[in-house]
Amino acid sequence: MTGAAAGAAGAFFSPLAALSQPKPQLGKITLGFGLDPVFAPHIVATEKGWFKEAGFTEVATKSFSGGALAGEALLADEIQLWTPGNLPPISMAHTGVPIVVMGTNCIAAAADKLVARKDANIRNPEDLYKIKIGLLAGSTASAVLHKLAGTYRLDASRLQTVNMPPPEQLAALNAGQIGAMLCWQPWGYRALQGGVAELIHSGVSSGFAANKGAEVQISATRSLFVTSAAFARRNPAALFAMMATLVRAQTYVANPANRGEVVGLVARETKQDAALVASIWDEYVFDPIFDFSYLSDMRAMTDYLVSSGRIKEAKDPLDYTYSGAVAAVNEQLVKLPGRWKP
Repeated sequence: MTGAAAGAAGAFFSPLAALSQPKPQLGKITLGFGLDPVFAPHIVATEKGWFKEAGFTEVATKSFSGGALAGEALLADEIQLWTPGNLPPISMAHTGVPIVVMGTNCIAAAADKLVARKDANIRNPEDLYKIKIGLLAGSTASAVLHKLAGTYRLDASRLQTVNMPPPEQLAALNAGQIGAMLCWQPWGYRALQGGVAELIHSGVSSGFAANKGAEVQISATRSLFVTSAAFARRNPAALFAMMATLVRAQTYVANPANRGEVVGLVARETKQDAALVASIWDEYVFDPIFDFSYLSDMRAMTDYLVSSGRIKEAKDPLDYTYSGAVAAVNEQLVKLPGRWKP
C-alpha cells in the first residue's frame, strides 16, 4: 500500500460514530473463516477483543471446504459473515439467492498467479495451447483465464484445463502431470519455491517475453463481506456493530506500522510460515471504500459469468450492495452507494 493509501486508511474508522450506535441485538456471532491472508481483519478483531467490545458476547469461527457450503451455511444462519472472493456471491445473486454485499474487504488481484513448469518453455501466450493447466473450475481462476485469453487474443476453446483444487494442482505440477497451475496464494508461492516452476502471469502483470513486467490486469478478484438478506433485515444493530468492527480492523491491518504484528498473527492463526505470509502480504490491499473500482471489479466478474453462459442477464452489482452500515461508520467510505435496502 502506498503512503497516500496508508494515510487514507487512518481515516477509515471513526470511534465516535461506532460508540454512538446501539449495542447489537445478537449475543453470538459466527464468522466463516479460511486459511488465507484476506482473513486478517477477522483475526485482528478477534485477537484484540473488538467484536466483544462492540457488544457481541461470543465470537466463533467455522471453516468450510468450499464456497458453496459456506454460502449454504450463511443462508441457514449457521454463520453471519461470509468472506468469499467476489465471483460466488455474484453468481448467487443472479440465481435469486438472497445474499447481500455489505462491505468490500480487500483487493486481491495481484495474488492470482499463473505458474508453469520451467521445462514447459512458456514464453508467449500461444505456448499455453500445448500444456494442461490446472485450475479449480468455477472459481475466480476460471475468470482470470478467460480474461487472459481475451487480453492476448487466444482461442479459449484450445486451452486445456484440468479441474482440481490448489493442493492437487501443486502436486500435479511437481509430478509433471500438468504444465501449469492457475490459482491464488499461497499456492503460487509454494509452486515457485519448489524450483521447478516460474511465474508466467500474475493478476496484474505479465511475465511473457514480449511484455515482461508490463502492467496487464487480468484479474478482478476482491474479497467481500457478505451476509444474508434475512440477517441484515432482522439484526440492523448487529450488522452495524459487525461492520464497524471489521472496518476498524481493516484500518489497523492496512497501516504499515502494524505490518509485522499482523503478519505474525495471520501466520499463527492460519498455521503458515511467517516468511511465506510476509512474502505475499503486499499482494493484498485492504480497502473498505465503495467506489468505481469496486463496481468495475464486480462488473468484470459479472461479464465473465454472462460470456461463459453461467448467467443469462447481468444485474447491476449495486442492486445487491448495502452500503448503509459502512456509511454509518464513516460516510466518506461510500463514494458509490449501494441500492439494496433492509
